[in-house]
Order: sequence, then C-alpha cells, then structure tokens
Amino acid sequence: MIKKIKESKHAKHIGRFLFFCLIGGISFLIDWSFFNVFYKFGLGFILSTICSVSISMVFNFSVNRNVTFSAKGYHLGKQIFKWLIVYGFAILVRIGIGKLILIYLGETTFTANIAFIVGIAVSIPISFLGSMLWAFKKDKN
Repeated sequence: MIKKIKESKHAKHIGRFLFFCLIGGISFLIDWSFFNVFYKFGLGFILSTICSVSISMVFNFSVNRNVTFSAKGYHLGKQIFKWLIVYGFAILVRIGIGKLILIYLGETTFTANIAFIVGIAVSIPISFLGSMLWAFKKDKN
C-alpha cells in the first residue's frame, strides 16, 4: 500500500514535470522568437535575453500557476515574489552559461542561438524544482 502511494506521488511529479516542459516548450518558442528579433536589431545577447524572457514569463507564470501546479487559490503576491526569485536565479544561470559559450565560440547569430538553447536547458531543472518546492508550494494551514 505504501509503495503504491509513493508510486502515485512519483507519477504525479513526472506528469507535472512533463506538462511543465510542454508549457516550457511554448514559452521557449515565444522567448526564442523575440530573442532573435531583439538580437537582429542589435541589442546583444544579454539585453535580448532579458527582453525576450520578460515577455515569455507572463505566459509561463500564468499557466504554471493556474494549471501545472494548481496553485491559483493561494496568495498571488507571495507566489509572484517567490517565482521571480526562482526565475531570476534561473535567468542568471542561463545568461552566465550563454556568455561562457559565447566567450569560447565567439558571438554570431548562430552561436548566440546555441548559447540561448543550452542556457535554457541548464535552467529548466532550476525553474521546475524552485516552482514546485517553493514558489507554488501549497501552504499548510
């Protein structure tokens, strides 16, 4: 019986992670599209990343709060604050990884896209675990 409960809890987390990745994939398309537009207009890697991720974060927060983590009944202000800390850290990691890649590969449109994608891949576990374990964690009354 206990093993079955643990398995269902793990299955719930796996399902949640897969849905988080689906929403992340849509957010990625939004982010990547805007990144390339901003980069093409000469904003550079860091500013293009900051601008594009800011746009995709609105979609990402709304869907993850309301659907992925079913946390819409909890204090919005606290969730936004915690979520911004989690995503702020993930974005710093993402930009840091991206800049390291650009230092070694040089900065072209192609290498900036490689840096963008690798940075996102590294930041996914940070944002998922931070969202699940802290930002959208259900308060115990």
